[in-house]
Amino acid sequence: MYDEMPIKRTGYNVIILNKGTNGMKNDDRNQYKGMLHLTRTNRAMVSRLRMLRRYKGDPKRPNIIHLAITDKCNMSCKFCLYKKDNKNFKVIDADRACSLINEINSPIILISGGEPLLGGDILKTTRRVADMCRKSGKITGVLTNGITLKKIIMQDYDEFKRGSKFFFQISVDGLKEAHDSLRGHFDLIMDNVQYAKEAGHLIYTNTVVSKSNINSLDEIVRFIAGFSNRIYLNPMLGSENGLDEEELKTLGRYIIDHQDIMIGNSINYGKFLTGKRELKCLFHSLVSITPSGRLKLPCYCYEEGAEYVDSFSEYLEKVGEQKSHFENRQAQQCSNCYTHCLHESDVYARYYLNEILEQVKRPWGAYKKYIEPLFKSLS
Repeated sequence: MYDEMPIKRTGYNVIILNKGTNGMKNDDRNQYKGMLHLTRTNRAMVSRLRMLRRYKGDPKRPNIIHLAITDKCNMSCKFCLYKKDNKNFKVIDADRACSLINEINSPIILISGGEPLLGGDILKTTRRVADMCRKSGKITGVLTNGITLKKIIMQDYDEFKRGSKFFFQISVDGLKEAHDSLRGHFDLIMDNVQYAKEAGHLIYTNTVVSKSNINSLDEIVRFIAGFSNRIYLNPMLGSENGLDEEELKTLGRYIIDHQDIMIGNSINYGKFLTGKRELKCLFHSLVSITPSGRLKLPCYCYEEGAEYVDSFSEYLEKVGEQKSHFENRQAQQCSNCYTHCLHESDVYARYYLNEILEQVKRPWGAYKKYIEPLFKSLS
C-alpha cells in the first residue's frame, strides 16, 4: 500500500523485504525490523533530497502545502500561533481540501490543525486527505500533539501505515518539567511516540528554542535524538521568552556544530542565525490553507493584517504584488522573524550545492548520521 512496497536492496544493506517475519526467531525478527526501519529512513532522506534539488523558489511551484484540517485542539499551548484564529471550531471540507492540493501540486503536504487526529469528522477528513496524498506519491506528514497517536495507530488505518514518504511530526520543547510548563502531557506523549517507533513509523520533531531551554539545548536534542528521525529547531522571537541576538547566534552555532545528530536544519540556516549568511523569507514556498478552505497570505504565522483568498490564481496574483516586500522582511512583524521553514527554502533555492559542500566538509557528521547507523543495524 502506498510507498511501502516490498523491495530488494543491495550494497551495505543487502536485504529482501518481501519475506515477512513468520517463522523467524525473536532475535532475527528484531534485526529484520531494525533493518526495515533503517531502509525506510534512508529512502525518506533520498526522497527529500531529490525534492529539494527540484525546488527553485518559483511561487507557481511551492515546496509545501500546510493544510489546517481544523482549528479545534485538545491542548492550549501558551505560545500557539493559531490561538487568535482558532475560535470557530471549523473542519475543512474534504473535497475542497483535495481540490486545492491537486491545483497547487506541491511535493510535500503537512496535515495540521488545530489537532488533525481528533475523532469524528476531523479524523475522517484527515484520513481522506492523507489517502489522496499518499496515493499520488507526495511526502505526507501529520503534525500532531501526540495525545491520541497511540490510539490512532492501534486502529491500523491504511491511510496511516508506515512508509518512507509518511511521517508524524510532534513538538517537544524540553525534558519533562520544561515541556509540561509549556504544553503539558509529556509522559503520555512520550509513551505514544515510543509505541509509534516500535510500530516502525518515522517520527519528526519540532523544538521551539527560547530563553527557557537555550542553556539546556544539547541535553534536550540528545534526548530527542533517541527517537526522532529528523529534529527541527525553531527560534522563539517576539515575546519575553524569545531569543535575543546573542542567543540566536548560539542556536546557529549549535546547528552548524552538531550535524552529527539528526538535525533537519541546514548549515546555511545556522549561518543565517549567526549573521554569516543572508537568506530571504520565501513565504510563497509554503502555502497555508485554513480550515475555512481559504489560502492565507503571506504565511501561516502572520497575524494581524493577514489576507485570505479563495483560489491559487488569486494567491499568485497577491504574491506577485508583494513578493519583494515580504521576501526582504520589510513588514513590521516580519523584521524579527527567523521561521526555519520559510528561510530554509531559500537555502535550497539558491544554495543547494553550497549546502552539499558544507556537509561534505564535515565528514564526521555524515558518518554519524548515515553510515554508523547502517553498520549498527548489520552487526
